[in-house]
Amino acid sequence: MKKTNGRWLVVVLLFIATTINYMDRAILGVAGPSMMKDLSISVVEFGILGSAFFWSYALMQIPVGVIVDKLGARLTYSIAIVWWSLCTVLTGFGRTIGGLIGIRVLMGIGEAPAFPTNTRVISDWLPSHERGMANGIFNSGTAIGIGITTPILAWIIENWGWQTSFVVIGSLGFVWLVFWLFFFKNHPSQSSIANEAEVAYIETGQEKKENVPVIKISPFKFLKYRNVYPMLYGLFAHNYLTYLMMTWLPTYLVVERHMTLIKAGFFTMLPWIMSFLGNILGGILSDTLIRRGWNSIKARKTILGIGMLFPFAIIPTIYTENAMTALVLISLAIGGEGLAAGILWATVSDVAPKGAEGKLAGLQNFVGNLAGWLAPVVTGILVANLHNFTIALIIPVVICAIASLGYFFLLKNERISLKRDYNKGSNVSGF
Repeated sequence: MKKTNGRWLVVVLLFIATTINYMDRAILGVAGPSMMKDLSISVVEFGILGSAFFWSYALMQIPVGVIVDKLGARLTYSIAIVWWSLCTVLTGFGRTIGGLIGIRVLMGIGEAPAFPTNTRVISDWLPSHERGMANGIFNSGTAIGIGITTPILAWIIENWGWQTSFVVIGSLGFVWLVFWLFFFKNHPSQSSIANEAEVAYIETGQEKKENVPVIKISPFKFLKYRNVYPMLYGLFAHNYLTYLMMTWLPTYLVVERHMTLIKAGFFTMLPWIMSFLGNILGGILSDTLIRRGWNSIKARKTILGIGMLFPFAIIPTIYTENAMTALVLISLAIGGEGLAAGILWATVSDVAPKGAEGKLAGLQNFVGNLAGWLAPVVTGILVANLHNFTIALIIPVVICAIASLGYFFLLKNERISLKRDYNKGSNVSGF
């Protein structure tokens, strides 16, 4: 029997969901100049508004990791996308900075399950040697959501106003939900889109579950393992660069480089096209190394470490007066860092004990999204006080360089084993 390819349809669904997820986040950055003018919002206030989403988003990562592992991906994602899509629509009706901050906080709760759920789905539906590619595909939705749709958002804002743009984009999640409920089941064996041959292929390529008693483990218990720290910090570094650019790049091009909103919207595509390509390439490269016999974690961390060095391309932008040169350098930085972005979540599947991927993914996303608390606000304060983006652009370069060192020198080539700790008498019970 020839195997079906239902697993890749699932990956496409994750890609589309991630694209919608990041469109809903990124629209604030595109609408920023119009919102600040219309609602008399200051630069610092806009930075706080950009950060508000991440206050709840980061804090929810620990409980949602547990929820995903208990409720399963199908139900968790269904509730999440309805929640965050409604909040996106409601943002279009906000008229005060306080009201908008409240909506963005609620939106952060709704979007919190997305990446831990993606990680659990990839772990359940893909054999190990295909996870890098699968993660690269779904994570490239971040680049599509942030950048490729920017000209469309700018056009909607210019013609119908920023309020309409939130309503239009917020409606997309409900369309996706129909396809998700129709096609997706929590496990390939339960689904009509994967035949017996494909289910056998998936199961053969997955690691066997550890033969240990059922143990409840708090996500924070993972902090006892050295392998976790470079992963947590690495996502923080990636997110700091991503959220800074997501929130401020259109405004940077309008204010610092004197582009019109439509022109800035169009040229903002370039960095995220490069990021999209980097995400896919990073997954392909890591999977290729694994097929050639590399340890899966060694393959991932090699690409992660290299990708995190590309943000150094941002430094020359400080010294060039040509807007297009600056944009090309930023694109190189974001695109190269995309090599790492594509496999950040595949590494969780490789390192986490089987059955606890959601918990470790939740912990990683919690720490990683603390960057969302800082990047928009710190950038707003620096720009307001220094009247330029120089220091704000240097910060993510340094943060990413440290992450590269962490991947190369701290991340060990082995999966966390609860069975080994259990046999040693370690206390891994808890939350």
